[in-house]
Amino acid sequence: MGAPKYNVAIETSARQGSVTLARGDDLRGSAILPQPHRHSVELTTALAALLAEHGAGPTDLAEVYVSIGPGSFTGLRIAVATAKMLSQALGVRIAAVPTLDVLAQNVPPNADRHLAVCLNRKANSVYAGIYGVRDDQWTASDEPSLMTMAELLTVAPRPLMILGDPLPALPDSVQHVTVLPADLATPRSEAVWKLGRRLASHGQWTDALTLTPLYARVPEAVTLWDKRHGAPAR
Repeated sequence: MGAPKYNVAIETSARQGSVTLARGDDLRGSAILPQPHRHSVELTTALAALLAEHGAGPTDLAEVYVSIGPGSFTGLRIAVATAKMLSQALGVRIAAVPTLDVLAQNVPPNADRHLAVCLNRKANSVYAGIYGVRDDQWTASDEPSLMTMAELLTVAPRPLMILGDPLPALPDSVQHVTVLPADLATPRSEAVWKLGRRLASHGQWTDALTLTPLYARVPEAVTLWDKRHGAPAR
């Protein structure tokens, strides 16, 4: 049997993007996209450079793991388009990884606590998922959804850790709740890779034709387009 082929993880849901390369289960390296908010320019260049650094090229890729959101409208579109291109041109298989799960990987599992991961803040609402520890890893307790912070604090079990940046203000009276440092709320391609490998091991692939970014709300760019062109509200 020959050596395993390469796989790559892409994270562009946030301001600073990154990519991670591995060969089978052997992690080879990661690269930060040089300029924030320039994923459309930097992603393919960074990926090509990372492959070349390890003596490989695009045809050596067998799998791509992509963070699908919620997050940056443009960043997610670029990542999904890149994954689709690799799949359709080279037959690369795709594993789609929710960004909430990616962020949860930044927090060490704690069986005595629960974790709420919050993204896409707008006004007083967030897209939130609640996690508990199962088999020594954070596992979603239910489907994530848009909710106010008051609603989150009502439904989430205690003791609770909350991760997000930025977060709406918490009431002074709230108890048994810890707000985690904001620097933990940056998604990393290494975490996308870890979760992608887990999906791959269970054969949980996503077809390139059905792969789409996960948006918590209608993207602002779409809303502005609708307003300018008189389209009905979504």
